Amino acid sequence: MCIGTQFCMIGLDAIRDEARRAQIRTRLEDTGRTVVDLTHGQIADFAGNAIELHGVRGPVLALSARALKALRPEQTATLERFAEVLPLDVPTIELAGGSVRCMLAGIHLAVRRR
Repeated sequence: MCIGTQFCMIGLDAIRDEARRAQIRTRLEDTGRTVVDLTHGQIADFAGNAIELHGVRGPVLALSARALKALRPEQTATLERFAEVLPLDVPTIELAGGSVRCMLAGIHLAVRRR
């Protein structure tokens, strides 16, 4: 999941073809994004189910408390360079297989001028 233009959270190990995996990493990095590579376990703990929101003080990365706990300290530090990290406790939603991103809808409309 690429969020904004700053970083991309992706499970590169899920791409079996090593050449294709390297190609995708390079393409993402060539766009200027920092790649946060997620393990299968982190994905199972909903780390890939985050969403970037626009807060009054800048970008906010909303993700579940479980997802944040699954990240390594250096991954969290990378994310904190680009956004305020906001963990939310949503265990009931995760029991059903969803997480924070599933609970919110993005609005991608142009700003109206009055």
